[in-house]
Amino acid sequence: MSAAGSKNKRSRSSRDDPEPLAQKKKKVIVWRHEDPDAWVISDADLAKMKRDQESAPRPVKIPTIDYFKPPTWFHTAEVFAVRESGSEAVLSAAKFLLGISSSLDGEPLRRCSGFWVDWDEEKKAGLVLTTAWLIRTKDAPSSVWSGGEEYAPHADVTVHLLNGTSAKGTLVYYQPHYDIAFLNVEVDQPIKLPTFREKDVKFAEDVFRLGRDNSLDLRITYARAEYRNPNMYRRYHNVHFRSPDGHGDDNEYDNGGLVIDLKEKVVGMVNLPKRFGTFIPSSILLNCLDSWKKYRCIARPQLGMMFEAIKLLEPAHVDMLWRMYNIDYGLIVQEVSKGSNAEILEIQKGDVIECINGKPVSTTIEVGVLEILLG
Repeated sequence: MSAAGSKNKRSRSSRDDPEPLAQKKKKVIVWRHEDPDAWVISDADLAKMKRDQESAPRPVKIPTIDYFKPPTWFHTAEVFAVRESGSEAVLSAAKFLLGISSSLDGEPLRRCSGFWVDWDEEKKAGLVLTTAWLIRTKDAPSSVWSGGEEYAPHADVTVHLLNGTSAKGTLVYYQPHYDIAFLNVEVDQPIKLPTFREKDVKFAEDVFRLGRDNSLDLRITYARAEYRNPNMYRRYHNVHFRSPDGHGDDNEYDNGGLVIDLKEKVVGMVNLPKRFGTFIPSSILLNCLDSWKKYRCIARPQLGMMFEAIKLLEPAHVDMLWRMYNIDYGLIVQEVSKGSNAEILEIQKGDVIECINGKPVSTTIEVGVLEILLG
């Protein structure tokens, strides 16, 4: 073949090729950003990366190097001021925090938390405090004051221990009004018991709410204690949470879990975290525990009244009551139950109760303590 023929052939093949010569250059994928250092990765490099990933050995999950996504807001700026002292308190208190689950007729019922409160060395058994919600099968249809809740004392209870094993929990007592339950659990080693704070937390005091999820991972919520007067959905012995970051009030696994202060002392037990974010203060828990140990029950007299604490009203309202009636503490009666002793004594809505059985009262929590003591 002549040189001219060869040249024409090369010219024709170039001209007839369906793909333009410019597109025969290496193709690239570009992520366009304003950043001039944006990545540019070729198809070939991308394919190689994919082959390397597919041929690489599967990663081994090792807790010490595994990525752990915090199920908490403990790493946020709102917690910086108390993070160091809070971390020490939380990690110490976590040693007596457990996971608890219940089932009924083979079907899962509830999952919550609980914590050790007593230990019998001779019987090698521990006492666990948790919420009566653990065995609740039906909530109140309208309000907690109207009743209608139903419970299953015969439900099967499992206590999930910190070493990854589980043990059968035996329900020994539950009290719907205070929303507490006691479980006996046999364990083959001594357990760590918490220290309760005798005096209740103050308004706006820093606290941590602790619970364990299905994997026994620790759930931590930073909050401040907030006192409010009760409404139809809350008992008058409950204290509220106020999370500075606006999160953390929707984790039902926390129910029955711990509330601690910055010194690791227990200041309450989580109650109704999903809807209202409240906890039962330590004064109520200690008196309930003491009553159960002494009498194996927690009696509660029916006062037949609902109250609102004067000290929790708006300051201007408190000032008005003082100016007009010379009253600056006590409980305002909000409701009187039909047929109750309060009605027989002709106590009416709007009356002020300054003492019960000779003991002055200024908060509804004090009423809860007196109920236990008077019972």
